[in-house]
Amino acid sequence: MATSGKFNQNRLRIGFIPGIILPVFVFLLMYLVSGQKVPFTDYLTGLWHLHALVKLATLCVTPNLLLFLYFFKKKHDLAARGVLMATFVYAFAILLSKAF
Repeated sequence: MATSGKFNQNRLRIGFIPGIILPVFVFLLMYLVSGQKVPFTDYLTGLWHLHALVKLATLCVTPNLLLFLYFFKKKHDLAARGVLMATFVYAFAILLSKAF
């Protein structure tokens, strides 16, 4: 089988892996930009006690929309589906955290 030498971006994992990593990166970026001089674990504990951790996690997933739209516009349907799957993983985790 001949290959064109171009990397195929239309794969499920090409969308899933960035879809999982991007919200974590955004969350860490928000921690760094907040300018608080507390350790990361204390920051997480404080957010949990304020009932803001789940809300902040929900906001951190929203950049996945831009990633989804990028893959969708490039006609990489499998990669877009991977981003959507990663978003559903986060949605399920957020639902579980709200239940308990």
